[in-house]
Amino acid sequence: PHFSKYFVNSRPQDIFPVEIIPNFIYLTRITNTGAAFGLFQGWINVFIIISIIAVILIIVLKIKMDIKSVIYNIALGFILGGALGNLIDRVIHREVTDFIHVVFWAVFNVADSFIVIGFGIMILIIIRSFFKKGAAKKIE
Repeated sequence: PHFSKYFVNSRPQDIFPVEIIPNFIYLTRITNTGAAFGLFQGWINVFIIISIIAVILIIVLKIKMDIKSVIYNIALGFILGGALGNLIDRVIHREVTDFIHVVFWAVFNVADSFIVIGFGIMILIIIRSFFKKGAAKKIE
């Protein structure tokens, strides 16, 4: 995630927005002192604390549960990577750079995408597990 933010931040502001897919996806650059999608602007210290707690919980979850599922570990890695990426920006720059603009959505960054994808995978794992347990109970 940090390479993409570095790439965007190293470009002059006057080149933005850059149309990637006409009328759909643009590369832009904004800064955000709040949460994903620009919510809770100015709460940077709160989100630093929340991010640190989240990173610690993810690491503890991985160590304590020691689940061998590759998909589960990929999901945790996505969430951890995204959380760390945004945490580093919040601590060093006191803001997060967002640069992916899909016309019907808020501007976001790769770290945000990693977090959303990781949680999406986790939800699918939980749903799949729920249905497997339900099927096993029917057999008994």
